[in-house]
Amino acid sequence: MNAKMLHRIALALIPVGLLTGVSLAFSAMNKPVMVASTPPAEESVVTAPTLLPPAAPTEEKAKPPLAEPTPESDVIAQTDEQQPTVIEEIAEEPLPELVIDKTALHQAMADLDRAMEQAKLAVTALDGDVQARYVQETINVLGGYADPAFRTTAAASPEMYKGVRPLLIEARVVREAAEVQWIAAVQQQLEARAKRLAEIAQAGGAINIPVPPASIDLSATVGPAGVLGTRGVRPEEQALEIVSRTIRQSTDALRTIPQAGATINAEIDGTSRASDQATSVMEHVVRQLETARKIIQIAIDR
Repeated sequence: MNAKMLHRIALALIPVGLLTGVSLAFSAMNKPVMVASTPPAEESVVTAPTLLPPAAPTEEKAKPPLAEPTPESDVIAQTDEQQPTVIEEIAEEPLPELVIDKTALHQAMADLDRAMEQAKLAVTALDGDVQARYVQETINVLGGYADPAFRTTAAASPEMYKGVRPLLIEARVVREAAEVQWIAAVQQQLEARAKRLAEIAQAGGAINIPVPPASIDLSATVGPAGVLGTRGVRPEEQALEIVSRTIRQSTDALRTIPQAGATINAEIDGTSRASDQATSVMEHVVRQLETARKIIQIAIDR
């Protein structure tokens, strides 16, 4: 088939195609068309914003609190809990009380008052015999029944004439014994405290001592003669020294008093005149006994 023939066939088919397309178009126009109905669009109305109440907070699950920074003290406490340390309180104990029996001192004070009265009577006496009796009674009360210078003109007993000097010696011995016991008690308390501290330190514990222990120098309580007690002369010893001196002086004064009938006047009236020298000595004895009384009072008050 040649090209001209093909060209003619194509030209013949063009009107046929056009007719077919037009007929299809008309048939489509005659059929009903289904169109989806769309509701008319509503007019948009612009309104002012409405304030609504705040919404109630919705419950949230409880969250764990944030961990706060741990102070150093808590860290130290936690460390201590991990490594427990025993902290023990050791309170300061008061020292034992020095207790002294002062019965001998009180009796010595009473007898000293008796001796002072006799010495004062010896000062004011005008008759030698009377003066001699008062001086001798002063010696008897001060020295006691066992004293070599003891002389009595009336019934006497050891209970009545214990003597100021023996009573002061007894009071000194009692004080020394009490001081020895006191020093031993203090030493025992200090040793017990030191032992307790050593035990705590050995166990590795901490010790809390609010008040430092009082330091006591026990060597300062040793007397000059090596006897445990108060250093120096005790008040009983001071009073004893004065009383011993007054006994010697009174004995010397007694020798200066003339005996009855020793002078011409005494032969006439049968009396003797009091000794001025004895009077002067006994005045000095009274003053010394007053001093001894003050010292004994100090010993009683201690």
